[in-house]
Amino acid sequence: MEILNANQKPWKEIKEIYMEAFPKSERKPFFTVRRSVNRGKALLLTATENEVLQGFVMAIPYKNMVMVDYLAVSSKIRSRGTGSRILQEICRYFPGKKIVLLIERLDDTAENKGQRIARRRFYFKNGFTSSDIYIAGRSGDMEILNFGGTVSKQEYMDLQQYALGKLMFRLSGIRLAV
Repeated sequence: MEILNANQKPWKEIKEIYMEAFPKSERKPFFTVRRSVNRGKALLLTATENEVLQGFVMAIPYKNMVMVDYLAVSSKIRSRGTGSRILQEICRYFPGKKIVLLIERLDDTAENKGQRIARRRFYFKNGFTSSDIYIAGRSGDMEILNFGGTVSKQEYMDLQQYALGKLMFRLSGIRLAV
């Protein structure tokens, strides 16, 4: 598997994986993903094997932090270590930075309870820990995980505002939760 900075972006394939990997409530309009990458606000790394896109990660660097905005692996090859390799690569790509990401908060009543538990276990297996910070917004209740250091509530909110932009941040309804 080869991890590449997506200079020659296979946007069609990236969009297919993006659409299958994330529920509608967690997806930004795809044109905003492309715009963030094309403007240099976000970095997109792709994982390919035999010239076939396996997955990607989109990261947004800000000050001493990096937000993993999206990490997705093609449904055709999940559970083969591709996600772990992509995650390890992004952590190596930003040495000395705090890496943060969001996952759905554990909820015993959620329809996808098993998926939430598996996702959290995956990130913990790859060296992430809970920040014990939770947010609520239009995407639902989320838990913030970190690698390489813990972010504070204010640092996270500043990062999220930078990532979304002031207007979209206000419209997202993101707020700290208990």
